[in-house]
Amino acid sequence: MLEDDKKYPSWIEQNIIAVAPELMGTTLFKFKVKLQVLEASENSGQKQKEIEINLLPDLDLDYEVLEQLMQDIPSQYAFWAAVYSEVRMGVAVAERKLKMRYGQAIEKINKEYEDRKFKPSVEMMKKIVEKDEALAKADMEYQRSQMQAGKLYHMLEALKMKAELARSLAGFKRNEQERG
Repeated sequence: MLEDDKKYPSWIEQNIIAVAPELMGTTLFKFKVKLQVLEASENSGQKQKEIEINLLPDLDLDYEVLEQLMQDIPSQYAFWAAVYSEVRMGVAVAERKLKMRYGQAIEKINKEYEDRKFKPSVEMMKKIVEKDEALAKADMEYQRSQMQAGKLYHMLEALKMKAELARSLAGFKRNEQERG
């Protein structure tokens, strides 16, 4: 078990924690996301708050506490859907910033070459733009946001699967209780 002594799905404990525990200290399952936070006064607008999330605890499906798990699934789904929506907004914002920076880089290059009475080729323009550090940083932020959104989307898919499995297991459990 990990240091926070939570129960994790058995497959994770057997195949990740036991075989590659170093993955548990990475951003594979646990990472920080930025949420939009409304300030108390209307003039303040929005600012971002960063929270750390861990995907693993909500993936466990314990047969012994099946009824409680089934009651928790809607709340878990709502929470992860809200986080996913926040991250999807972050993807849109990161994409917008990337496009803006790309336009700024092109504009800067055109101005520089306009003074020289020279128009760079499309291929030359691409190579010059690729070395723009601010553009590279914006692109990395966009890619990171996309990765997080993908993880959260699949977390929602896993919760749907968990709900279906819990429903099936509840039927098995009911049959066991009727026989026993």
